Amino acid sequence: MLRPRPLGPLDRTAVDGGPAGRQRDGRACGGPEAWVRTLQRSAGNAAVTRAIGQARGQQAAVQTVVQRKWPGPNAADRHHTDDPTAHPEWAMYRTLMTDAGFSANVVENLWSLLVGGLREQETINSASADPSLTRTERRLRREGNDWYQQAIEMLRENSGFTTPRMALWSGGFDVCKYAQSKGYTPMEFTRAGRVFNELEFHRNWGLQGPLWNALSKFYAAQATGPVHIFLRSYSPDSVLIGQEVPQLRQLQRIHPEVELIWHPLYTDEQGRIREVSRDRELVDDAPYANRDTCVAVLYDYLMYRHDEGNGHAARSYQEMQSDLSKNVNPGPSK
Repeated sequence: MLRPRPLGPLDRTAVDGGPAGRQRDGRACGGPEAWVRTLQRSAGNAAVTRAIGQARGQQAAVQTVVQRKWPGPNAADRHHTDDPTAHPEWAMYRTLMTDAGFSANVVENLWSLLVGGLREQETINSASADPSLTRTERRLRREGNDWYQQAIEMLRENSGFTTPRMALWSGGFDVCKYAQSKGYTPMEFTRAGRVFNELEFHRNWGLQGPLWNALSKFYAAQATGPVHIFLRSYSPDSVLIGQEVPQLRQLQRIHPEVELIWHPLYTDEQGRIREVSRDRELVDDAPYANRDTCVAVLYDYLMYRHDEGNGHAARSYQEMQSDLSKNVNPGPSK
């Protein structure tokens, strides 16, 4: 299994544009898999990417950015590790990253790691299919993509994620946008998150899903103060409940100032997201100090005040009914 070499002190110049980011002849050699080998050495990534881009005369065409959450039929169906700049999302990625203020070397090195990570994830997923593995072992293997970890480390070093008034969310991307409109910062609205959220890395979600999980886990770990959690539906299997919140609980043991503030949400007949009060009213702001109260208030409203003719909230209502039929209990609040 190929793994990127951890970046050492001398390699940091590849990130900052120093001599380690140059390959002597400026070109990849050794066949179509040369990119995979150069990815194992941080030196050379930027120069090789730039050389190929110049040879093809590629221009970072400005495109209308459409919000994407799930890969569409036109998403890439192969990794492009032999030439990352041939990936159909390269031009959009380069434009967005440049507009966000990242240097050319960071843009190119990061893209190489991301594209290499797609191929690595395919190898990991195949190995994780071993029926002798437990569910936990399978999950841990799928999370062990060193390429993605190196990419996240590069973003950390270049201030890709900021955490003023951190927000986490569950229940559809418009919940994320709602949190941002209230003045909070979901990961998708950080400097790097805005870029990543626009890209379709691969048609197979199983290759990029672990990247988003790793990004979410990293982002939650950056909390230094209150974290606002916006919840339109409760799912024990969601990344929020299964991964981000448990990580925050561990962080609270070290940093007591990390406080979790929960907001139950409901979408009214006009399509407006509102928060739910204890007396079953829709209001502008209804924070709760713990998860159990938030979920109880949300379920109570869906049970007694939801109008089945309101298609905007139909999914939340159906998910609640499904959870109750399975006797899902949020468990002890910690």
